[in-house]
Amino acid sequence: MDKSPAPKSVDQYIAGFTPAVKKQLEQVRKTIRDNAPEAVEGISYGMPGFKYMGKPLVYFAGYENHIGFYATPTGHEAFKKDLAIYKTGKGSVQFPLSSPMPLALIKKIVLFRVKENETMAAAKKKPANAPVKKKARPVNKYAEQVKTWLEKQDPAVRKEIDAVRKLIRKAVPAINERIKWNAPSYYTSVDLFTFGPYKNNRILLVFHHPSIVKIKSPLLEGTFKDRRLVYFDGSGHAAKETKELSRIIHQLLENTSNH
Repeated sequence: MDKSPAPKSVDQYIAGFTPAVKKQLEQVRKTIRDNAPEAVEGISYGMPGFKYMGKPLVYFAGYENHIGFYATPTGHEAFKKDLAIYKTGKGSVQFPLSSPMPLALIKKIVLFRVKENETMAAAKKKPANAPVKKKARPVNKYAEQVKTWLEKQDPAVRKEIDAVRKLIRKAVPAINERIKWNAPSYYTSVDLFTFGPYKNNRILLVFHHPSIVKIKSPLLEGTFKDRRLVYFDGSGHAAKETKELSRIIHQLLENTSNH
């Protein structure tokens, strides 16, 4: 698929593929629409996505040899046995283009996710006279680690790094953050990338998962055998490159989910 310019609609996204892939993408799209007719369709994280009752429902994407389908970790866990024959990751599955799309299975997963979103929405609605119980917020030790680390930084440095942190979390909400190697670091089931030292007003991201070397991007620097570097001349520069940074991270997640 031609990555430039970025598609603004699902129709534009699908139009960028070959006729054979288009057909399978449209089959997946129709199955989702038929079983979640009230879901809102759009482009999210660079791929077709659906929201229902204000919450993400499912996403799908086309690749060279497969269709990626993303129904959140709960959606995939519920159909773990059915998905066992495919390559899977946390909240993702690859349906090979060499085989017919398992539309009946996709239908079951979509209906399950619809029910999940409806249940979550209903749980938020409480009777007007029902007493509200105050619950203590669980302590997220990693969030506290990051907060403490930021408080120790120079105010100007803290402002720049925090701005880039927010860009990362907005682009990839499911990614986890903690302090590792004495800096904010991002991971799923494996370590992915970490902030490097802030020098000469430049923000450094060190992508240290070996799969990064398979990804091509003008942002990625270095010829190391197991890592690449991304430099930003301040948070403003990072904001301008958000789409490309998001693409790199999502591709890295796709690559690591295959291991």
